[in-house]
Amino acid sequence: MARSHAQFIEEVGVTTEGDGLPRIAGRLFGYLLLSPEPRSLDEIAEALAVSKGSASTDARLLLHHGWLRRVSQPGDRKDYYELAPDFFAEIVSYRLARWDALHDLVAGAELEDAPPEVLDRLDYLERAQRFFVDGIRALLSEWRIANSAKPSSTFSTKTASRSARG
Repeated sequence: MARSHAQFIEEVGVTTEGDGLPRIAGRLFGYLLLSPEPRSLDEIAEALAVSKGSASTDARLLLHHGWLRRVSQPGDRKDYYELAPDFFAEIVSYRLARWDALHDLVAGAELEDAPPEVLDRLDYLERAQRFFVDGIRALLSEWRIANSAKPSSTFSTKTASRSARG
């Protein structure tokens, strides 16, 4: 692997770690971002110099968040992983869920006896949540509608078309 690729993968890991995900999950995401085709757990573990168990755990985490998908090849019993077709929208959805969790925590707090400065801060958070999160949610919805009409180029459909040609 080229040094620039390894550095990029590590930086993606550090960035996603800042979002609350394990660094290895971010590195796995970065590796697949640079991969022209799906990769097996063995390939992922070797490329990232981690155990296959760790690669599997973090792949399942990213599958759960909708960032990856598992694909197969005809005649091969291994599972392969690639980025989900609309992985960026799933990343935005993940971020929205984190903001919603913060909002729910603040909205559910019983702080009526708090000083006016604190109540002003909480009101600000509520207004910001409504403005930004509702706006991003609307943009995400528009994106999904616009993007649903576009075909995705995936390993599994390429493999299927190659198999059909013989």
